[in-house]
Amino acid sequence: MSVRRGIAAGALALLMLGVVGQTAASTTAAWSDPSYHQAQFTTLVVSPPAISTCVLTPGLLGTSPTITLTWRLPAGTSYTTANVRYYVAQGGLLGNLTTVVLGANLSTTEVSAGVYQTQFRSGLLGGLLGGSYGVYLQTVDGSGWTSTLASATASMGLAGASPRCVVAAA
Repeated sequence: MSVRRGIAAGALALLMLGVVGQTAASTTAAWSDPSYHQAQFTTLVVSPPAISTCVLTPGLLGTSPTITLTWRLPAGTSYTTANVRYYVAQGGLLGNLTTVVLGANLSTTEVSAGVYQTQFRSGLLGGLLGGSYGVYLQTVDGSGWTSTLASATASMGLAGASPRCVVAAA
């Protein structure tokens, strides 16, 4: 090694020793704060629509069934029919739950102040002939929170015999 390189290496070693040899000054930290805070929390409870009646009209030999629900929006709320989702399920099984939008086979009208009727028509109820269908309403809050399902189950025998529609207890 040349003398110049030796001097440079020695100077670098002394410089590093000076940098590495410095230690940070110690400090005492205390994490004590005698103040406390208090708050109240409330939860949002979204109630489902209240179904009062359900009527199944089988049509000619059960080939064009219509299920009519009469219902109200949850009391004490500012919800409108735009806050309601509609569902059907063949056999009344939630695993078969299908969302339905208002249109040719589904309509909702206000029949008196705060009382609505929704009709689920045959295009949605293809498997009802000799079987059953569940129909469901659900309230959707503006926050995205939803209610439980309000439901009714419609059934009839072959050729529209013994049409029946039962509202599930709330």
